[in-house]
Amino acid sequence: MDIADPTVPLPPPPPGAGAPGGPPGPLDLPADGEDGQPRRRWSRRATWLSAFAGVVVVGLVLVGLFLKLPYYLLSPGSVRDANQYISIEGAETYPDQGGTIDYLTVSIRQATPLELVAAWIDPAVEVVDEDLILGGQTPSENRQFNLQLMADSKDSATYQALNRLGYEIPMSGTGAVIAAVQEGLPAASVLAPGDVVVSADGQPISLNQDLITAVRTHAPGDVMVLGIQAFEGGETRTVEVELAARPDDPAVAMLGVSTLTRDLTFDFPVTVTIDSGRVGGPSAGLAFTLGILDAMTPESLTGGLRVATTGTMGLDGTVGQVGGVHQKVVAADRAGVDLMLVPAAEIDEARRHAGDLRVEPVEDLDDALAVLATVGGGDAVLPPPTTVAAPS
Repeated sequence: MDIADPTVPLPPPPPGAGAPGGPPGPLDLPADGEDGQPRRRWSRRATWLSAFAGVVVVGLVLVGLFLKLPYYLLSPGSVRDANQYISIEGAETYPDQGGTIDYLTVSIRQATPLELVAAWIDPAVEVVDEDLILGGQTPSENRQFNLQLMADSKDSATYQALNRLGYEIPMSGTGAVIAAVQEGLPAASVLAPGDVVVSADGQPISLNQDLITAVRTHAPGDVMVLGIQAFEGGETRTVEVELAARPDDPAVAMLGVSTLTRDLTFDFPVTVTIDSGRVGGPSAGLAFTLGILDAMTPESLTGGLRVATTGTMGLDGTVGQVGGVHQKVVAADRAGVDLMLVPAAEIDEARRHAGDLRVEPVEDLDDALAVLATVGGGDAVLPPPTTVAAPS
């Protein structure tokens, strides 16, 4: 690029240059305004106001992106083939015969203002108060609690699968852990996820099945006296809970909670390992139960179909309700699942969002196997339960 030499004198201006009305000379400046008046220059105050406005805008954007609100967003998560995460030692297993048993996850994250606005637009995303997610726990405590629920869920699934195949399995525990509470029932005002029921009407509760049995001795409207501890243990407090009536049978009482057993311990004759990674919570219990049965059955438990399930697995074989059914149904539908099994108490919500996906309600493991039998799997391929001797 050429650069002018400042030591060389400038050429003389052309005639008339610089004169009024003539062409500008080399050192002439054009008029500030079209009318020849000086241009208005920003005052120092205007400059500062402009800078301040810019800082405010940037601040608002940052707040919208990063400020954590006391709300959580539930959105469709992953769809995972349970059999890919199950390994079994000490018993005969069989190669894949087609079809999958998928378990479903919900993506949960604390909301920012911008995410909250986006959630109102997306019908698949649900906004919930943080108390419903944390249950009075810190995020770290809640994370650990959900990982423990997953561990207990895997044990319950292993117990139910092996029990269905005829194995006898001793077990013990230290109380019934509240995993979920059904909204709108009396229990929701006094019980929360993470509470552990250690007594009912003065009788000790060791297993979650003990609590289920205690509830069954009552009628709707009765008041139960429960002894409650924190998940980590400590002092026991006493609460009174009015029992509700089951929607499908008003003569039968229900507490309206899903439970697992704290410190659940089994003496398994077969080693079952389930790699759940960083996924927490108890809602894959039914999927893991069916996955273990599928791996230990010569024929496909799903009749060759892709089946998704959600629901906790109780020690008595009951399938308990879970959170995020809306988001799980959406995830299953998007993944091209053929059939979905959900807890019976949540079938109405599931079908509202299922589209053309076939969704069936199940109360327990027997119901799930009966539904799968309609597609050529389940009870149609499982042998009748018989006592099985542990491998030597």
